[in-house]
Amino acid sequence: MRLIVFLLTWLVLLAPAQAQTQTSVGTLKGTVTAADGQPVPFATVGVLNQPQAAVADAAGTFRLTLPTGTYQLTVRAVGYALIIRPVAVAEAGNASLAFTLQEQGRALDEVVVTAERTEADVQRTPTAVSVLSARQLQDYRVWSFSDLGALAPSLQTVEHGGSTSSLFLNIRGTMGLHSQTAVATYIDGVYQFEGFSVPLQFNNVARIEVLRGPQGTLYGRNAFGGVINIITKKPTNRPEGFAQVDVGNYAQQRYNVAFSTPLVPDKLFVGVSGLFSQRRGIYTNAATGQAFDRPQSIAGNVNLRYLPTAALSVELIGRFERNDDLGAYPWVATDQELFAHPYVIGRSVSNRERRNNVNASVQVKYETRPVVFTSISAFQDYKKGFPEYLDGDYTAADLTKALSDDRVRTFTQELRLASNPALTGPFSWTAGTFLWTAPNGSNEFVQFRTPATGPASTFYRSSHSDNRGLAFFGQGAYRLTPRLTATAGLRYDREQRELAQSRRTVAPNGTESQVFPLTTFETRFGAFTPKGVLSFQATENTLVYASYARGFRAGGLNLFAPTAADVAVGPEHSNNYEVGIKNTLFHDQLRLNLTGFYLQQRDQQVTVIENSFFLTRNAGDMHNLGAELEVMAVPVKGLQAEWAASLSRAEYERLTTVVAGLNQDLAGNKPLFNPAAASFLALQYGRPLVGPLSAFVRGEHRYSAAYFLNFDNAIRQSPYHVFNARAGLKYKTYELAVWGRNLTEVKYRTWATGVFLLNTPRLWGVTATASF
Repeated sequence: MRLIVFLLTWLVLLAPAQAQTQTSVGTLKGTVTAADGQPVPFATVGVLNQPQAAVADAAGTFRLTLPTGTYQLTVRAVGYALIIRPVAVAEAGNASLAFTLQEQGRALDEVVVTAERTEADVQRTPTAVSVLSARQLQDYRVWSFSDLGALAPSLQTVEHGGSTSSLFLNIRGTMGLHSQTAVATYIDGVYQFEGFSVPLQFNNVARIEVLRGPQGTLYGRNAFGGVINIITKKPTNRPEGFAQVDVGNYAQQRYNVAFSTPLVPDKLFVGVSGLFSQRRGIYTNAATGQAFDRPQSIAGNVNLRYLPTAALSVELIGRFERNDDLGAYPWVATDQELFAHPYVIGRSVSNRERRNNVNASVQVKYETRPVVFTSISAFQDYKKGFPEYLDGDYTAADLTKALSDDRVRTFTQELRLASNPALTGPFSWTAGTFLWTAPNGSNEFVQFRTPATGPASTFYRSSHSDNRGLAFFGQGAYRLTPRLTATAGLRYDREQRELAQSRRTVAPNGTESQVFPLTTFETRFGAFTPKGVLSFQATENTLVYASYARGFRAGGLNLFAPTAADVAVGPEHSNNYEVGIKNTLFHDQLRLNLTGFYLQQRDQQVTVIENSFFLTRNAGDMHNLGAELEVMAVPVKGLQAEWAASLSRAEYERLTTVVAGLNQDLAGNKPLFNPAAASFLALQYGRPLVGPLSAFVRGEHRYSAAYFLNFDNAIRQSPYHVFNARAGLKYKTYELAVWGRNLTEVKYRTWATGVFLLNTPRLWGVTATASF
């Protein structure tokens, strides 16, 4: 209801202003052809940072009316590489344009990003950012967050529980082992507040951007190590959609559909999508002889876009995801057991975890000649719980079992003003405010037993937290010369957290004792996060830049603190220095980007297990010196190569934590899940067979150097290689592919902090896709 009231209020306020605004317009018309001069029918011509778009007719001609100014047009069509071209629209003008598209396999797609909160060419954006398009996501067979690991330099995905809510993201050695992650996730401009609440299944995604390094100035809280920015496909004037079916081993089934169409041409558009996925268990429960982990997911998106005028756009987005994992957290108690009996566990209970995630947002964008106003109002309702018991002793013995439930309801509001990107002046800017509130309720029941006497005691915990925050931010870029640009930004975040909690223990005879009576804790903190960039466009195809950014990750309150003094957790900060060069060479056949960085992390939030509970403290200072490489190339017709690689030299300058019940100084140790070298190489070759029928084959190689899995560096994962493959046939807009992942079935640890977990074994399957 709040979102509807907000939307109606802005429509009432903006309608009179729109009626009084007289914007000069001009018309663009043109043709889209292939390299051989033949028209490309039904190509889509879009405008960066504008809602307008046109669809070419059967003869490849299009027409587009825009306010006067300078724009970047995108031109895309099935089977062709996307291009980005600048155009100028004059008052009452009638410019005629001609665009030539190269076939995919002859040139690379030019890439659009929103890293600076406005759409731009990635090769002209002075920050370390990797982009995975919808086509790349299909080629890599990226279904969920866990599939993103190593696809961008310095990016690691850490699966600690084999469940729908147990994934941590690590960029440049910065990660968080709790809900306050070090990598922020945005979906269609909306911040996903809790790290455990991000949608895990990717559904109808247009692209995924991976921003490396602190991004707090524009993205705010917890964009400490970077940002995962997910942009879903938006409905346009062109009816389009797809249906995809996947089947594979472990009885894998996955069905994914999407459809969008204009309801009123040029005014009202709708898009809907849905996904269903399930598989049989990879793990076997030795206590029952049955499959243990059997996850099932259902997800859907709805997008409604309304363009009442050329200056005003309104977008309503709703999405939901329901995960039912019968057999979460297939941990084992020892490292020896992990490899002696891989994918075999013993459990006395089902470990069933259910997760519901509902998101809704209203985005309003209003454009005047000097400025663009954007409002994003969003609500998220996240629920997770164990309706059946969770095993706490990781064996078939019925010694410890628990029930729990968590719910977080988040409301966020962002208001942003920015200079109109259609203007050609030397100064561009963005300023805004962001506020949020997130009440959170959590309950837990733990029963302890002994083999001889049965029930020993029962532990109850109930807590409610009320969290809120406010931020102000601004960033400006000034073009000192036609090629040299200086950028400066600053953000201030202020947060307040309150926690009301009670804990009690009940003995078998009914005697009750208060571990913690109902107690309220409160903490406040704030931080400035500045950023500065100097970029030089050396040539049309080469950008060089240097930057400094300060990172900030919010503090919090420990739910399982042994004493009141241990409840509060302070924020952590970082200083990040970065230099980079971006090159586009040989007529869009080679893209070569190189980045160097030095990161200093202060007051790191270190999470350890004490008395069977996770406890977070500010206990570490870390530095990381590294380099990152991205290469994309089309060396010969039909062959495309993609390579992401990183080097890292990181260690703790200060680290004090508890090991085996004793405080230890671990300065000089290596951070967790941070290999000194990592690489992901993909080669894909395609060629026509007969008429519109073509074939393709793809191979992938992932390498990880050794890394450590606990703070005392006692457990070291040896280097490993993973091989994936995919091959298939394409006929017009149909595709049939077979694929395999982890073909050699290499085994490595994905978690070893108190409990142990293996990676996913070999998977294979068949994918059929029909697009229109």
